Amino acid sequence: MVKKLSAPSERARRRFLDAGLAVLGERGHAGLKLAQVCKAAGATTGSFYHAFGSWAEFKVDLIAYWRDERSRRLIREALAVEDPRARLDVLVGIGLALDRDSEAAIRVWSTHDREVLVHLTEVDRERTEVIRDTSLQVTGDADAAERFAQVAMYLLIGYQMGTIESLDALRFGFDAMLARALGE
Repeated sequence: MVKKLSAPSERARRRFLDAGLAVLGERGHAGLKLAQVCKAAGATTGSFYHAFGSWAEFKVDLIAYWRDERSRRLIREALAVEDPRARLDVLVGIGLALDRDSEAAIRVWSTHDREVLVHLTEVDRERTEVIRDTSLQVTGDADAAERFAQVAMYLLIGYQMGTIESLDALRFGFDAMLARALGE
């Protein structure tokens, strides 16, 4: 009689997905390799293949996990803040706390993988929308809210992809834009 393997736990899958995001941040998308993910997860390739049917399945799940955990979950948390002005501060904090290296690696990866590009496009759209909608609640000016959201995203993406890493400069840019948008 062949013993049936148990289904992998969600915790095991998350461990590999978190490790995959860490590897992306450290080594870029070209360095995203099974051995590196297993090493970062402190697990064997056998346990990897118990959690994921294939490397291709892992990559699909990894980008979906990034989208859910590093964007949608954060947006939901921000939207839980009822005061739109306070929500803008939360959104700025989220932008400052995103992992620059893994975000940049995903942006590069999207130039080589259509599915990753689809997810990234949706993430950028969702992030822009929440900034725009919250800004509109604060300012009441739809055109200004749209511009503010677009420029905030340009700042974030430029910071993620640039060679000069200054979180202080990104914070300054966000604060300056916010002050202007709010007429302060």
